[in-house]
Amino acid sequence: MAQCKQNAQEFVQNTFNPHVAVLCSRDAEVLCQKNNLTFVELVQPFCRLTSEVHIRDPNNVPHTIRHLKITMRDMSATLPQQSVAKKILNDIVAGAQPQLVEGNRGNVVSVGNYDLQLTSTTPWFEAYREKFLQMLPPSDHDFLNHCLGCVFVVSSGHTDPLSMFNSLVNQQSTQQTQNPSKIPRWFCPGTLRYYVLLHDVIEGEDAKADAIYQSMKSTYGANVCHLLNINSRSIHTAESLKTDNNLPDPWSQFLNKNNTEQPVEGADYDIANGSGADDAGFPSKVTEGNIDQTSVTDSMMADLSDTGDAASSGSSDLFDHPLSLMDHSSNSINHIDDQLSPDGTSSPESSNNYSYSKNKSSDKNKPSSGHGMCLTTSDQDRLKIFIHEFCVRALIPWAEKHMRILNDQLTSRKGIHRSLFSATKKWFGGNKPVNQAATNQNTTVVYTTEAPELQMRRLADLAFLFQMYDFAYRTYHTAKRDFNNDHAWLHYAGALEMACIAMFMDPQEQKYPFHYMESAIQTYLQTCKNPLYAARATVVSTEALKSRRMYHEAALQFIKLTSEDSDLRSALLLEQAAHCYINMEVPKVRKYSFHMILAGHRFSKAGQRKHSLRSYSQALQVYKGKGWALAEDHINFTLGRQSFNLKHLENATAAFKHLLTENSKQTAGQQGAFFREYLFVYKQLLTQEAGELGDHSGPLPELPLPIVDSNETKVLLGSRPQPSQGKVLTTCLYY
Repeated sequence: MAQCKQNAQEFVQNTFNPHVAVLCSRDAEVLCQKNNLTFVELVQPFCRLTSEVHIRDPNNVPHTIRHLKITMRDMSATLPQQSVAKKILNDIVAGAQPQLVEGNRGNVVSVGNYDLQLTSTTPWFEAYREKFLQMLPPSDHDFLNHCLGCVFVVSSGHTDPLSMFNSLVNQQSTQQTQNPSKIPRWFCPGTLRYYVLLHDVIEGEDAKADAIYQSMKSTYGANVCHLLNINSRSIHTAESLKTDNNLPDPWSQFLNKNNTEQPVEGADYDIANGSGADDAGFPSKVTEGNIDQTSVTDSMMADLSDTGDAASSGSSDLFDHPLSLMDHSSNSINHIDDQLSPDGTSSPESSNNYSYSKNKSSDKNKPSSGHGMCLTTSDQDRLKIFIHEFCVRALIPWAEKHMRILNDQLTSRKGIHRSLFSATKKWFGGNKPVNQAATNQNTTVVYTTEAPELQMRRLADLAFLFQMYDFAYRTYHTAKRDFNNDHAWLHYAGALEMACIAMFMDPQEQKYPFHYMESAIQTYLQTCKNPLYAARATVVSTEALKSRRMYHEAALQFIKLTSEDSDLRSALLLEQAAHCYINMEVPKVRKYSFHMILAGHRFSKAGQRKHSLRSYSQALQVYKGKGWALAEDHINFTLGRQSFNLKHLENATAAFKHLLTENSKQTAGQQGAFFREYLFVYKQLLTQEAGELGDHSGPLPELPLPIVDSNETKVLLGSRPQPSQGKVLTTCLYY
């Protein structure tokens, strides 16, 4: 029931891993483009080590690193603008839809008296979460996504490779020192520098490449230099053309994640049964016409608490009930505004969207199987060796060295720092209670780059990135006390967040400090007004909670992050909260359906019609036939509207037909509006069928409409009442 493809530990390791920048010369990129890839794309499938490696902490205690993953990023890439990022996230969610095998209606789970069909996974949430974390801007309060080093890449065919390496180094150094706030952000001043000589085996000269490589090792050091041979296969030979289809393409799984232009088609929902899977596609934001969903939460709460009759109303005001489904401005479905909003159709190209627009334009012109056309399996093995040597010979030794440096600096400076300032804080009110200081939202603490508090945070982050979780937890725990004493609330929240995750990741620890994460999220939201990092803490914490089967706590964290600033994110979190309720030891079915309806409402506001249709359809399984007439009417009406907007006329007709019941609790005017909606959609369906079949002569549907038989009608007159003063003579008619 909505289980992620990777467990919580794998998700945390994929979220927080060492980042390395890449700066290539133009000639090196030309060599990579022979394979329809950039250098970063070329090495991306091989950036996870398949063997164990070892590292020592500052106390010289050895630790084992398993499945270390590094993230290489193009130094020239920048984060997309806010509008472009919103478009990317919307497209990713819309492009991921549940797929059902023909003949299999999905996971059917029996819960009490309910047989619920549930989606086994939610790939749209995982895709959104992954892209959201990738586009999260770096902050000054942590260093987890700051680059530890830079890899400089030059081709062996360059006229003066060493001079080019020096030019790239100067370019990186200038950016780091003169533009410290520019992307990418750097972990510390003494970043790792690694030099790669890219050699084309077919067209290059081996002797020249070897000579240049020897000069590099003598200049920069053997441990930070690498000769990478690629393009061993000529694509112009007949033998190569025959083997094109037999070579593996490890790049497709990474590059296809960015291609969200073509939606994936799935199966339609069966509205009549309230189950099934929706087909894919990505709508932009829409205007729902005369459907009024501004008070869905209040409406559903009213129906869950009271199933009484609808309030009567006059003919001039037909829809006063909280579950009103229609707007006064229109009572026919042909007034639906089905136009896309400017936000939904804005072009993703932007100068600040390097990675997205670049991948989009390059993938558009190359076939799906056209990656690595000049690479043999030996070339792929060389790429794996390159990443392994980079990690073992350069990155891990650099991390060990800098952890020792940071630890020695803290040992020598921390005592002096505390002795100088502890007395001052004591006499001048520096030890205010935490709750009092947290209420002062204007309090801002700015640390210098070399402040001991930030050095300790760097030490903790470095230990965490290289899987030394126990050492990282103890360092975070010490840092959070310092940040708390200094009233540096953003740094305090970050230290709390990572201390909690470090304890969770420590295999020796079995408990999860839930109160740490709760305090971190609350500080992010209320004191720091930073919803982005609160969202990061939530998506990581909920995975940890679900792995410990703390589904109720995970649901509450999901719900806490819902807000009005992002309908799409709120919809995804509400849906995850619903799945948490259904996964509890004693499943809460009605809470599941209620939050699925709230998620469907927010999906609709975000323009995700098909996800909205799926959410409402899953909720209908719980409400159908259980006596909640007004809630069921609301769901069926929404299903009819969404199905009509998606051109699913048969499903729309079936949904609107469910509104025409003999025991309807709606007012007469509301029932008349339902009937007009049904007739309009049914006429559209007849027109469509007549166009496909040439004629439609099938039987008309039978509707539960009242029939008045004049022959069976009787009028019974009672006795004439005596007139009385001040009253009008009336006649009582009994039917």
